[in-house]
Parts: sequence; C-alpha cells; structure tokens
Amino acid sequence: MLFLVSIIIGLLAGSYPAFYLSSFSPYAVLKGTLKNSMKNGRLRSVLVVLQFTISIMLIIGSTIMFHQISYMLNKDLGFNKEQLVVLQRAEALGGKVEAFKESIKRIPGVLKISASTAVPGHVNNNNGYLMEGKGSETYLIQTTWVDYDYIDTYGIKLNSGRNFDQTHTTDEDACIINERAVKQFSITSPFTTRFINPSEDPSKPTYLPIIGVVNDFHSESLRSEISPNIFKFKKKDNNWGYISIRLSPGTSINTINEIEKVWKEYTANDPLQYFFMDKDFEKLYKEEKQSAKLAVLFTFLAIFIASLGLFGLTSFTIEQRTKEMGVRKAMGAKVSSLFFLISKEIIMLVCISTLIAWPIIYFVSKNWLQNYHYRIGLPLFDFLFGFIIAIAIALITISYRTLKAAMVNPSESLRYE
Repeated sequence: MLFLVSIIIGLLAGSYPAFYLSSFSPYAVLKGTLKNSMKNGRLRSVLVVLQFTISIMLIIGSTIMFHQISYMLNKDLGFNKEQLVVLQRAEALGGKVEAFKESIKRIPGVLKISASTAVPGHVNNNNGYLMEGKGSETYLIQTTWVDYDYIDTYGIKLNSGRNFDQTHTTDEDACIINERAVKQFSITSPFTTRFINPSEDPSKPTYLPIIGVVNDFHSESLRSEISPNIFKFKKKDNNWGYISIRLSPGTSINTINEIEKVWKEYTANDPLQYFFMDKDFEKLYKEEKQSAKLAVLFTFLAIFIASLGLFGLTSFTIEQRTKEMGVRKAMGAKVSSLFFLISKEIIMLVCISTLIAWPIIYFVSKNWLQNYHYRIGLPLFDFLFGFIIAIAIALITISYRTLKAAMVNPSESLRYE
C-alpha cells in the first residue's frame, strides 16, 4: 500500500509541471513573452499558506499536548507518590503479613509500611452500600481495605476526624471516607452517619460509623474525576493485595535487596514483584507521551516541507524582481529596505496561515482536552508561540536568498537577461 501510494503521489506531483510546461506555445517561449505570463504566483502562495497552516497547527498542538502532560505529571495527587515502593501479590505472605511488616521495619531506609487490598492506580471495583436513614438507596463507593498505617504511609491528609487507631477496638467496624463522598452523597454530619454493608442475612447488616474524612486524592489518572472512596479496616491477616513501603530519600538499591531477602524468607523464595508509585503513575500517560513524540516528529517534518516551499517561492520572486531590485539599489535603496520588500510578502503569507490555523487548532485542542477531567486551559501564549516560531522559520528560510540578491551590484542586476 505504501509503495502504491508513493507511486501515485509521484505521478500526481510530476503531472502538473509536465502538463503545464507542455502547454506553452513555442512561439511565446522563443519570443520571451512567457516570463510575463508566469508572474502570477497564486498557486505557489496558496501552497505555502497551506504548508505553514499545517506547521503552525502542529507547533501549537504539540505545545498544548506537552503542557497537559506536564500538568498531569506534576499535579498534586493528594498523596505523596515519591519514595514509595509497592510490593505486589501480597497474598503470597498468607497470614504472615504483620510479621513481615515488623521485619521490614528493621531495614535501614524504611520509614513506614502498610498493607492494603488496593493502591492508587490499581483500584478495586465499586461496592454498594446503604446509608442509615436514607431508605434502600444504594451508594456505589470505591472500597479499599487497609491496616492502621495506610493513611500515614501514603501521606493522605485528614480533613476532619481521625485515623484508625489500635487503642479504639471499635475502629475495626468503622470507616473513613473522602470529601467527594461527603459532597456527592450530601452527608451533612459525617460523624453521626453510618454506612450499612449489606450481608447475606438481611436481619444482621454491618453498620460502619464514619470516624474520619480525608482530603480528596487521585486514585486513577487525571482523565477521570475523583470518585467517592471508603477505607475499611481489614481484620484478617490474609488476602492482602499490596504492601506499600515508604523509603527515606536517597535510599540505595541495597534497601530493595534487603526487602527482597525478607520477602523470600516469608514466601518460600517466591519472586518479588514491585513497582515505584511515581513511575507507575507516569505509565498511565504512556499513550499521551507517545502521541506527543509523534506530534513533534510530524511538526519538524511539516516545518521542513514548508521551508522548502517557502525557499522556492522566495527564489522565484527574486528571479522575477531582479531588475526591480537593481533599479531600487541604484536609486539609493539600502540592503535592509530590499530585504524588507521581499520579506513583507512572506510575513503576510505567514499571517494568513496563522489566521487560518488558530481557529482550527483551538477547536481540535479543546476537543482533545475534553478527554481529561482535570486539564489545562488554552493560554494565548501557546498560540502566539506558534506564530512567532513560524515567523522566525520563515525569515531564516528566506534570509540567505534575499540578502544575497539584495547585495548584488546594481550593474549586474540591470544587465539581467
């Protein structure tokens, strides 16, 4: 397919000049009247405008994509993702999770450790709950079973209330929710509200009093809006999904090796599978990064093609105006004024390209950003940046050919043809 497309494009590209040149009258060519008939460069100008329109759109689009990616990678997620290593397949520890945690705490460089059934970026399914005093309406909430140390290990801040506490035995049947749950479910008094966890026996439901409300945090990518979250204390010391370990800054690979040794002791040499939370969150935007790289590649390609077209248009214009430039220079015109004479036409074409490109890329970018619930705006600077880059490229492209023609001796220009 690519080979056939290449052949077709080659034939189409060559057919226009071939048919156009073959249409010339030999009489007009030999008499020299052909030159005057070729002065109309509308097609060349249209092609340059089209090429620069595409270039400006790609420049602005790439800039917006990189700004959105940078925003996603640097946005405060509501928890501390740095220096956090997460061990997978915690179920391999069986009922020895607490003993494993105590052993890990003794390793130099380990600050905190926690077990949970889910972690940000690897969430569980939503679970259905009833709310005391609100009838049979079911509330879907993203549920994570945690231990006493989860909130502190992840650096999630409490908005009100308190964390799970070992000194409060009733906390084993309590829960912590996030602000989004309070707002979405119109909970006016969280600490007098209880969720009801339906059980197989309708006559014996489990009541979950709310003991704390945490600030909202991102448990998924920024494409999705923050969901209601509920943390429940896990009583049984098995069937955990993840062990999260917060390391001190500057921790070496030796700490990971020590963690792996302890892991193998407790799991009968099971292989350790782990990831760093900050790197794992970056993977959520792998598709965006690849798209941005492709956009940059096509931007350079479009700029290169536009520059070739502009160079050709400039060369043609100068050839047509050689005598004019010679006359102007003989009358005292400076090189700078001759350069401006040629370049103002090119700048005008770039301005036309910009006026065409701006509304199109605004519409396209705005629609692309709709894929993200949390997104940047469309700052005017990005659009001005595309225009400035296009002007700079245009001036650089034409400068050599234009300055060379402007500095030619007027006697040579006037002898032209």
